[in-house]
Amino acid sequence: MSQAKQGHPAGAFATQQRGWLLAKARNMCRNATDAEDLVQETLLRFIQNFERAESLPSERTCAAWLVTTLTNLFYMQCRKMKVQAQSARDPLLSEEAVVEPELPAPKAEDALTNEQFAQALQKLSPKVRTTFEMHAAGKKYQDIAHALGVPVGTVAKRLYDARAKLREFLQSSFSSWVN
Repeated sequence: MSQAKQGHPAGAFATQQRGWLLAKARNMCRNATDAEDLVQETLLRFIQNFERAESLPSERTCAAWLVTTLTNLFYMQCRKMKVQAQSARDPLLSEEAVVEPELPAPKAEDALTNEQFAQALQKLSPKVRTTFEMHAAGKKYQDIAHALGVPVGTVAKRLYDARAKLREFLQSSFSSWVN
């Protein structure tokens, strides 16, 4: 980030979005070091792509660009690890054997379909569901509170309740699907 032009819109926006992007990367990677690497590469590409622009596209467009690039870089990293693992098992390439990377164990949530999640969301009360959906769309607590006309603490409580109820429903549903 230190190479970003001081006061340039791309560098300023990248710096502003770093924490949010790092949280998304940690969700994908489940490894802090890999997440940090992905974020750095994503922000570097963002700055290189938009440094010559006099003004940035809308904040929403820039955020979508960052998430798409982050996701694509994550998939490229996964493919690269898979190829390295296959190469290590190939006897013809045994001289160039690469240590097989540890992939995170698949979680039960990964088997969840969009329909199952939508059913779980429908079980929430309308107020809690609306709050959860706004947060899932990327809105901050303060923005949600302002839009709904409630205190920030109420937003936090509703999100806590939504997560707890979704977790409870999905865990019970998942155990019934497995058995």
